[in-house]
Amino acid sequence: MTQLRDYLLIRRIRAGDDDAWEELVNLYYGTIYSYCFRRCYGQRQLAEDLTQEIFLKLIKNLEHFQFTGKFFNYLFTIAVNTCNSYYQKKNFDYAELHENIAEQAENEAALKHLVAADTAEELQIYLDELPDMQREALILKYFHQLKVKEIAKITEVSVPTAQSRINQGLSKLKKMLDREEFHFE
Repeated sequence: MTQLRDYLLIRRIRAGDDDAWEELVNLYYGTIYSYCFRRCYGQRQLAEDLTQEIFLKLIKNLEHFQFTGKFFNYLFTIAVNTCNSYYQKKNFDYAELHENIAEQAENEAALKHLVAADTAEELQIYLDELPDMQREALILKYFHQLKVKEIAKITEVSVPTAQSRINQGLSKLKKMLDREEFHFE
């Protein structure tokens, strides 16, 4: 059903329907922003900027989109590549991570849907400490409920590599949390 909805929206956009573009943005903006927020170590302004950049890239390249797969995966591929490009261009200063920990407390509500409120801030901090590839795989799997096959396609790696990144990330998270009651199912 969502593929049909996306197909019809994209056809309307290609025909010049501005309302369709607004509808598409409203459908996916929150999901893309949420992904960027997690990838950006909880930096709200950077997440907003990258989300805007992603949607600009989408509108510029929408004419090239082929309906051979899910539009959602196409959009997430743009999001992953945009975030990766940002961090490749900028040598991330880990001091920024520590400066943003206080800001993460404000944004705890964004994480409540995954874990209980008392562990959300702690989980985000630990996620931020994981290597980019593992953090990205965990965000896509557990925050956006993507299948390993979809994660592999979006991140342009093999399915075993995607699964390995998830498993390694989970293993590192469990060690960091050092709490037996914390489990990803």
